[in-house]
Amino acid sequence: MRAQRFVASLAGLTLLATAAACSDAGAENQPQPPKSGGTLRVVVSAKPAHLDPQRIATATEANISRLTTRTLTTFRSEPGEAASEIVGDLATDAGRPSEGNRVWDFQLKDDIRWEDGSPITCADVKYGVERSFSSLFSVAQPYAKTYLAGTDNYAGPFVGGNNNGKGLQSVQCVDNRNIKFTLSQPVGDFGYTAAMSVFAPVLAKQDTKGEYDKKPFSNGPYKLQENTDQQLVYVRNQYWDRKSDSVRKAYPDKIVIEANGDLPTVTSNLIQSEGDWAEAIDLDKNVAPNFVQQVVNDPALSSRAVQGSYGGIRYLSLNTKRMPELDCRRALVFAFNKRKFRAAMGGSVFGDYANTMIAPQLKAHKDFDLYDSTANVEGKPDVAMKLMDDQRNKGKPCATTLTLAIPEQKDIRRLAATMVETYQQIGIQIKVNGIDPETYFDVIGNPANTNDLLWAGWIPDWANGSAVIPPLFDGRLIPAKANATNNQNYALLNDPEINNEITAALEESVPERQYLLWGELDEKIASKAAAIPIIYMKALRMSGTKVRGGFIHPQFGQPDLCALGLA
Repeated sequence: MRAQRFVASLAGLTLLATAAACSDAGAENQPQPPKSGGTLRVVVSAKPAHLDPQRIATATEANISRLTTRTLTTFRSEPGEAASEIVGDLATDAGRPSEGNRVWDFQLKDDIRWEDGSPITCADVKYGVERSFSSLFSVAQPYAKTYLAGTDNYAGPFVGGNNNGKGLQSVQCVDNRNIKFTLSQPVGDFGYTAAMSVFAPVLAKQDTKGEYDKKPFSNGPYKLQENTDQQLVYVRNQYWDRKSDSVRKAYPDKIVIEANGDLPTVTSNLIQSEGDWAEAIDLDKNVAPNFVQQVVNDPALSSRAVQGSYGGIRYLSLNTKRMPELDCRRALVFAFNKRKFRAAMGGSVFGDYANTMIAPQLKAHKDFDLYDSTANVEGKPDVAMKLMDDQRNKGKPCATTLTLAIPEQKDIRRLAATMVETYQQIGIQIKVNGIDPETYFDVIGNPANTNDLLWAGWIPDWANGSAVIPPLFDGRLIPAKANATNNQNYALLNDPEINNEITAALEESVPERQYLLWGELDEKIASKAAAIPIIYMKALRMSGTKVRGGFIHPQFGQPDLCALGLA
């Protein structure tokens, strides 16, 4: 099936010293693989805001969700190029297209069960997709609304929104095991779309709606035992059958996920690897900058650091509604100092300078540099000031005070300080708006937020431009309802020409032609100065001496939780 999909392999995943796994300090050659049992301890910078599969928004949430939530298809849990391939998960295969990629059929496997032992049926998948349309909670991933036919007036399966009891007609249960999706346009990589958690099943009788975030009902190898302010505790789900799941390794008996935003302390504890820290790994934060050289240059430490590049990008979104003048936004792009920003991150080990939104690992990448930043990584403040002077002379001066939204964390505050200093040089004062990390993406996901610049990052949901350009820049996906929190087009760019070209690219059935269309769109969007690409991200995550199986999965830009275990 891989040859038929619009997917680019994410090559170049590497690990420091040990190629594909974490190693014990001082160990020689390749370490032994993980063994079953024990408690794996996972550190995250902030507790995930969402566990409900239809509300998953971030890479960390998506990574954690695979412990309890299976989807029709999923990505392999293997290092290297194989990680970019999908396989059947709840479904027997990666989907069967027909009618020119407008209809997709999936068949559920035998003997797949919920945590209470009841079988997973087509009705559960249909209900899960349908609940994503409800106005009772925000939906992070736009793919169901974007791709399925007949969704314009559909409002979900709850009170008053079940389409007279018929549900969403484009999601049809042929029988208990067979499900048919009818799309509004041809989508050649819909098998990859079905790997997104927005298409995950939910058992209707267990749906607590807004409260489902606190304890989703499991069909994966683990179930959530405890959910406190700073901690999630997962234990084995007795009804998960390893024979039906070729992806999840499920080595540990228990997985404890704990929030700790003190990055230098976390890194130090992992380096020392004493007590429980020997069984711990930092999932979503890189090694603290002051420890980078120690880790990289010490063979014993580097052997248990998990490193890789993965097609993700760190960028700054520019609110086009609050800053409608193109040259004012262009001035911000020209003035940005990428060298200073990357140095504060810890250097080149954490990323390469970016000029595009589609990373080089994707076949849809087009190499361009509209703002001449490759040769000017410290920016071109003189050009920026000239643009601002011209705007002032036109009687449309650029704002000299702007608000920058960031998650309120020490390491991000440090990076924001470089932006404050950079823009002071062109006469712009930056007010940093630190937002609770647990709710950050909900806050900036409201189109009515009042931030001018927005800290953001993006890891493609699959390896094609179709998982970059539409979710980030299709103006038709900007929610119209008040208090929405599910917008990912933080720039609020709504350009009819770009919207139409997105539709044309999605409908292109020849992969090579589609790649070219996405690259051209990337360049056209760059000319609108809707975002500042900063860094093509790399990961350097520290683990304790007993952790095994670590590799950076391109789907998450993190160590894959499905592969981790203990010595």
